[in-house]
Amino acid sequence: MTIEIHTTGCDVGAEIKGVDLAKPLTAETVAQIEDAFRAHQVLLFRGPKLEPQAFVDFSVNFGALRHHIQAAFRHPTVPEIVYNRNVDDDGNFDDAGASRGVTKNLREGWHSDSSYEDPPVKATSVHALEIPSSGGNTCFASAYRAYETLPAAFKERIKDLKAEFALGRNKRNEQTKALTAKLPKDAKDEPTVAHPVVCRHPETGRPAIFANPLITVQILDVSEAESDDILETLFDHIHAAGTSAEHWEHRWQVGDTLMWDNRGGLMHSGRKDYPLHERRIMFRCAIGASPIQAFAVAA
Repeated sequence: MTIEIHTTGCDVGAEIKGVDLAKPLTAETVAQIEDAFRAHQVLLFRGPKLEPQAFVDFSVNFGALRHHIQAAFRHPTVPEIVYNRNVDDDGNFDDAGASRGVTKNLREGWHSDSSYEDPPVKATSVHALEIPSSGGNTCFASAYRAYETLPAAFKERIKDLKAEFALGRNKRNEQTKALTAKLPKDAKDEPTVAHPVVCRHPETGRPAIFANPLITVQILDVSEAESDDILETLFDHIHAAGTSAEHWEHRWQVGDTLMWDNRGGLMHSGRKDYPLHERRIMFRCAIGASPIQAFAVAA
């Protein structure tokens, strides 16, 4: 089977047609999807709602599934799935759940999933079960393009730097506190990790900004003032990449499945701009593992 690839016309994203996610995929189809994933970073599959096991069976084609740190949101019978949802088990509004992966201030919400872990996940898959009548889009920023727009002198300044990443310990970003509201104490006390500020994608080799507003705590081995100055510049460029004419944001439909890359080159955030009294419920899987590689600037 040859899949159909329809690009978004933006700097990231493509819709894949000709694939039934409820059925087993052949090795040939998986390889074609991986090629498209490498090229476009975010893939959209449209179809009917999937059963939990069908969503897991699709996701595992692209890497071993990892149990998410947010155990409070795990599916009761399929632990490879966590819910992104704004209601609790009784159907009442849950702000902690509603705050996961979305933000009212897009500039502060950009991130790469599980960048607080070492290694982070390779990819994330999300499947829409219920969506509000408006809003709640998921936005994407090319971290490749964000890096490309940095001045040459600034690229030289940040080469070889590393940053500290942690979930919910970012004093520069107040909204991160909501991310840990339902974490057990041992998960909250996990050690912080260090990743390169500028990474090299392991397959494309392209450089990208990896420090992100939601998870990055500080630049290591520089003063607090210099760390803040560097981070503000990086975040300005990420936000510009995520809001300029070339950016893509996805407007969800029930049955949509997105898969996006977390190995460098892409940032994302959902918008918390939908009617909060309306349900927003999605399945989510964490796929594979990929250490973040530093980008070596040519002499």
